Amino acid sequence: MLKLAVIVILLLLGGLAVKYLDEKIQHKVVLVFGAIIVVLVVILMASELMRH
Repeated sequence: MLKLAVIVILLLLGGLAVKYLDEKIQHKVVLVFGAIIVVLVVILMASELMRH
């Protein structure tokens, strides 16, 4: 649960930082954040399934 809270807080901080970038860089950063979120979700789901 703590891992999830830390991930959410980091994403919110990243989102605030992205607001101050120009649109081209914003689009790239959003794509990178999306890819990282997908990878983290897959890793989290895999680790939970391995535990049980």
